[in-house]
Amino acid sequence: MQGMTRRLAVRAAARLGLAIAAATLGAIAMTPAAQAAEKMTLLLNWVPQGDHSPYYYARKMGWYAEEGIDLTIEGGRGSAATIPRVAAGQVQVGIADMANILEGRSKNIDAIGVMALYANTAFGLYWKKGGSISSPKDIAGKKIGAPAGDAVRPIWPVIAKAIGIPADSVTWVNIAPEAKVASLQAGIIDVSPHLYSVHDVYEKSFGKDLGYVSLRELGVNPYGLSFFTSGAYMKSNPETLKKFLKVSQKAIRACFENPKPCTEVLASETSQNAEDVLANWKRVETLIADEVGRKVAIGAYDPARVKADVTMIETLFNVKLGSGPFFTNDYLDMSIKLP
Repeated sequence: MQGMTRRLAVRAAARLGLAIAAATLGAIAMTPAAQAAEKMTLLLNWVPQGDHSPYYYARKMGWYAEEGIDLTIEGGRGSAATIPRVAAGQVQVGIADMANILEGRSKNIDAIGVMALYANTAFGLYWKKGGSISSPKDIAGKKIGAPAGDAVRPIWPVIAKAIGIPADSVTWVNIAPEAKVASLQAGIIDVSPHLYSVHDVYEKSFGKDLGYVSLRELGVNPYGLSFFTSGAYMKSNPETLKKFLKVSQKAIRACFENPKPCTEVLASETSQNAEDVLANWKRVETLIADEVGRKVAIGAYDPARVKADVTMIETLFNVKLGSGPFFTNDYLDMSIKLP
């Protein structure tokens, strides 16, 4: 009798265990992370570099997945190449220079900035010293190398005016993004417009022979890189967009607080030197950081600055962009600020 009682107790315990396990699995299945993740592609402005580290880090840490986002990160070929693909709905979110986004709006391209990544323009002009260029004014008559989609090309007239040379006094040479440094070394081009985030690459390649001026030094400082999406995607997937931006804000703050683990993820996943990626990120911090990011929220736009950028594009291309909106802060988490 005691043996039978014991067997019945064991069976009852087993049934209870199965019931608990089933209930637990059911609860897990109901959580957002366990539900079918929504696929999203982030199209970069360029090949992966240190400034993209937060998004690789957040994906590795599972932060996007926790919000129900299955994120693919795809390398880009310049802002002007990224914008049409996002506007056409081929990918959901992209990174592009804000000036290029506004220029696209002048052509009725469906693109809107949803998070400012660079509060300052990242671009500068690089050349070799010891040649025929000793100051920016000497760029007149020279060859500038950049891909057709390079963010500097549309705003070159503004840059040329700031330098004090005619916009048509230079010759543009189409080269691949990764060929800029080598083309400058070989003398195929005389000037390379490039992001400050890769300044270390130029310093290692040219040493004391490097000539450089930032666009900010020339007085040209529109908003730099931004996350953007199409108006159509923004309206149809507002909650997914909010989750994506919140995780990205969180990741940027994490990289400011402890950059090494953050940059090591990108270095590992893209087969780059970890020290180079870290140096790249440290440069980028100076482009991201501003008072708006510290006091309002990471990635928040200043409406007055966007208005100035709109005026620049309208003057440059002799167009009217209309009333917008060209940007929005509505999808940001306003509680996430720079440290």
